[in-house]
Amino acid sequence: MDLISLSRLGGRHLVTLHLLLDSRSVTRSAERLCTTPSTVSKTLNQLRELLGDQLLYRQGNQLLPTPFAERIGPGLRRLLGELNGLTGQEGFAPASWQGELTLAMRESSMIWPMGPVLGKLMQEVPGLVPVIRNKEEQGLAALAAGKLDFVILPHDQSQPGPGQPGLVWETLREDRLVCLLRDDHPALAGSWDLDAYLSWRHIAIRDNELADPFFEQSLAQLQVRRQIAATLPDFGSAAALLRQSDLILTAIEGWTDQAAPQGLASRPVPFDYGAVTHSLVWYGPLGGDPALRWFRQRILQLAREMGAPR
Repeated sequence: MDLISLSRLGGRHLVTLHLLLDSRSVTRSAERLCTTPSTVSKTLNQLRELLGDQLLYRQGNQLLPTPFAERIGPGLRRLLGELNGLTGQEGFAPASWQGELTLAMRESSMIWPMGPVLGKLMQEVPGLVPVIRNKEEQGLAALAAGKLDFVILPHDQSQPGPGQPGLVWETLREDRLVCLLRDDHPALAGSWDLDAYLSWRHIAIRDNELADPFFEQSLAQLQVRRQIAATLPDFGSAAALLRQSDLILTAIEGWTDQAAPQGLASRPVPFDYGAVTHSLVWYGPLGGDPALRWFRQRILQLAREMGAPR
């Protein structure tokens, strides 16, 4: 261990580098540190000299990390989490805490169930600044890499996730599936059963980080399959297409009750599709951070206390 070199690398350097890797912006990092961009640039130059690497370089209007900076980013986040645990041993004080909480989710998950949860959290922690990422851009892989605090996503309970080590899945709340179609859809004139469900084309919702949902596997066991006419990233964009077509969307009931647009009808899923849940996913090695531990427990509690969708 080179104690002399370590003595030159202070906490200010580490926090500044973490913010630069997260925001890719000197100006935004300075705002979060309540300092000036010139101070952040000076600290970055010191880091470059101490670590012997460019760390970030400019391309167009943004800063991009070097391979070395990308490699040390997750370890730096874990180290800062452990240091924060040392300085926060007296506990977490929601009324006085200030900082960002970075979450990734689909837009539909922001509507249900996370919109009401985050609204309540922001009342309880006035200094909280939620930063919401699109799960299509930053998901479970980014969480495992230390770039996110939490990921929220709907899935069926038997749907395996990727094999990144250290990820912990906790149930926010259970939900159900429903079939959505426009309210003058020809299928509504007849009986609604599996044959009717399969006779029409469908919209699929993609999630490249999860295996095929259980209901797709159930249909395969029956030796039948849906006719997929379109694949979209979320329920909202899929519902917009429903109103202009004869397609069918299999969606989360909680989102449907809260946000489905006018002009759509719902029908039950006409076969066994297993159990559906919303999960809060976090990175286990950071679980000891007092703030993240409090937010995790409070998010789970608020989600479970919420009443059922209308």
